[in-house]
Amino acid sequence: MDLLSTHNLPAVIAARTAAIYEAVLRESQHIRRPNFEKIGTDDLDRLFRLYDEHFFGGWLTETVRAKTPLPLVFRLSGRMTRACGKTTRHQQRQPDGCVRSYFEIAIASRMLFMTFGDVQRPVVVCGLTCEDRLQALQRIMEHEIIHLAELFVWDRSSCSGARFKAMAKSIFGHTGTAHDLVTAREHASVQHGVWVGSMVGFELEGRRLVGRVNRIHRRATVLVEDDEGQRYSDGGRYTKFYVPVEALVAQDSGRS
Repeated sequence: MDLLSTHNLPAVIAARTAAIYEAVLRESQHIRRPNFEKIGTDDLDRLFRLYDEHFFGGWLTETVRAKTPLPLVFRLSGRMTRACGKTTRHQQRQPDGCVRSYFEIAIASRMLFMTFGDVQRPVVVCGLTCEDRLQALQRIMEHEIIHLAELFVWDRSSCSGARFKAMAKSIFGHTGTAHDLVTAREHASVQHGVWVGSMVGFELEGRRLVGRVNRIHRRATVLVEDDEGQRYSDGGRYTKFYVPVEALVAQDSGRS
């Protein structure tokens, strides 16, 4: 398949992505509505195969089989906090001693579920406005498919490269490569009034502790002053606690 010469008209892209959207809602055991609340790796596999059928005529699946005897792996990640998707080629040693490659597509499920939920705002993925969670998932999968195709043909992939951007636009109509999903930091700020640098209080084993938020990912990292704690670059000593954001109470209203 000549990826560089593929050019789909906007009407064709819209019709194909709409057909995939409806097929997912019709066939999935988990994704029963546009702002779905459950998803499985089988849904990612189904979505990928629908895209392969509608846009590539089965070329992606055929190429995976030609490249490696190992299947394409799909993974849902609750730990990814920056990228909303990631496509990787791994090396794995087999029981016979041979090292074989396999490909993996991971989707940031936690960020996906934080989007189109409590935080209400426009969501743009790959330059396209998404109306719901399923549309956002589609744009993410499209982006990762371009990464996979580049790995197949050129053995490397970069979404900052001109070739990637050209293919993403000509195949899927993407006008950008970034995502605007709701991050853990944004969710913590909007829903709980907590951000990096804010003073917060929390309960631990019957004690009331107060500290400063140092990081926010799956949980907030809170540094509490402690003469016996680790010394940090500001010269102070702190003990580190990992606390669910919803368990924190903001102690001030001004950002530092």
